[in-house]
Amino acid sequence: MRNILSILLIFTCFYGFSQKFQGKAYYMSKMNVNMDFLKNMPPDRAAYVKGRMKTATEKNYTLEFDSKSSLFKEEERLDPNSQSGGFNWMQFVTGPAEGNIHRDIQSNTFTNKKELYGKIFLVKDTVPEIKWVMTGETKKIGIYNAYKATSTKEVEDRVMSFRNRSRDQESTNNDDEKVMKEITMTAWFTPEIPVSTGPSMFGGLPGLILEINADRVTMLCTKVVLNPKEKVKIKEPSKGKVVSSLEYEQIAAAKAEEMRNQWRGRRGQGRRTQQLRR
Repeated sequence: MRNILSILLIFTCFYGFSQKFQGKAYYMSKMNVNMDFLKNMPPDRAAYVKGRMKTATEKNYTLEFDSKSSLFKEEERLDPNSQSGGFNWMQFVTGPAEGNIHRDIQSNTFTNKKELYGKIFLVKDTVPEIKWVMTGETKKIGIYNAYKATSTKEVEDRVMSFRNRSRDQESTNNDDEKVMKEITMTAWFTPEIPVSTGPSMFGGLPGLILEINADRVTMLCTKVVLNPKEKVKIKEPSKGKVVSSLEYEQIAAAKAEEMRNQWRGRRGQGRRTQQLRR
């Protein structure tokens, strides 16, 4: 209780100076992925896949913010091996890209600009509520005093199978098995930066989130620049088809199933061609 009061006092003191307050935070993100399936691959193929997994699971982001809004986006980088079409199994394992997330802190709404198979969508909705519980634990992250908060959430867990299957099995089973599981999300925030936002869709705490651990993903703030000389201009994404979160999920699921079916069809055709050649 004493720690919570201290947090609120610090936040209140800093909040008085936050009307012209702005900044830019830099985050590095890493996802832990089970690599056991590499054991069944030839060494050269396993090395290639491991390198691709490293590229896909380690990313850098920026978060521009002021007292009213924030914009979270991935730093662009060239990937010569990226897939421009077809079933992207790498994205299936790591999950879809974050997109460019604009957050209106005052109205608690967001706009997420996402690309899906070459088409741009603007996902507009209310920011999902996260019921944080303060633990009273503290630590230093850089020069800032950070406080710990946790929350639980039920999510869908995707388990992708890489084992070989017969054609009959493929006709009756999906390539992925979906189960639900409960995860614990752990956030470290600092009231010394008085903005109620953070990386991705995380926020709702009395201070900027500097570190988040959620299931397999860890995001850590590596640098914060407050009130930079070049003024931060936070612009809400404006080009794309406007949909709700539910509508986007339905479109993405239907498109993913379509691409999986196409991929299975090409794989089956390849097998039949090989059999005819024998």
